Amino acid sequence: MLWYIKDCLKRLLIYHFLGCDYLNIAICDDDKLFCDYLEDQCRNYYDERKVSLNIFKFTSGEELLEEPLLFDLVFLDVEMGVINGIKTGKELQHKNPHSIIIVVTSYDCYLDDAFRIQAFRFLSKPIDILRFNRTLDDVSDLIKNDIIIFYDVQSAQNTRIYANDIIYLEIAKKKTKVVTVNGIYYSREKLSYWKAKLNGISFVSPHSSYLVNLDYSINHSRTRLVLANKDSNGKIIERYEISIAPKKQNEIKRMFFYLLERR
Repeated sequence: MLWYIKDCLKRLLIYHFLGCDYLNIAICDDDKLFCDYLEDQCRNYYDERKVSLNIFKFTSGEELLEEPLLFDLVFLDVEMGVINGIKTGKELQHKNPHSIIIVVTSYDCYLDDAFRIQAFRFLSKPIDILRFNRTLDDVSDLIKNDIIIFYDVQSAQNTRIYANDIIYLEIAKKKTKVVTVNGIYYSREKLSYWKAKLNGISFVSPHSSYLVNLDYSINHSRTRLVLANKDSNGKIIERYEISIAPKKQNEIKRMFFYLLERR
């Protein structure tokens, strides 16, 4: 019982002091020695790049799914106990669609299943270290483009958000208001900084004071763009109406219909 209390206290401290520049990694495999091996390889890779890590190891899918912490990167074995890696991956996607899942197994027959859970990569055992490192190179590029870390003036602390969770940004009293699906933040950086960060095709500027994510658009007219934040069932939680500057109207119309076709 004492070890369990110590473990809980350790995790509470990690949650409390967890820096936004940390990478949270889960390794789930019923082979404890292989878990240790993967941990060593991850640390070797990220220590060279001076990236701080929090690595948690699990020996079953059930144990991983009970963990409240959300992970940036997850290594999943396929052949495990009652809940195999594929079922675990599906649950993880529902819990946190931003988790990058890497399926690791000795059985190539699970390749199709790995694609069904939108696994980022499929690694065969024994691990090819060169391929493993190339995979982490690609993971690093993906995280670099997807995660934005900035100082939130309102909470007076560093904040980490996902680019795809941003609904729109607005200039507000010499600060940038960042409206996301999970809340509103205020950044010291100018809108030009955010435009450089958010250079994906979904982000456009309908007005000099705004940068919007058209993936959240639900309607538009020549002079008005309507965005919406929806719950997991597709029900609209909140609507946002943003004016479109005359010189931007043709561009927004063209982009709006392009994204409708892409959906």
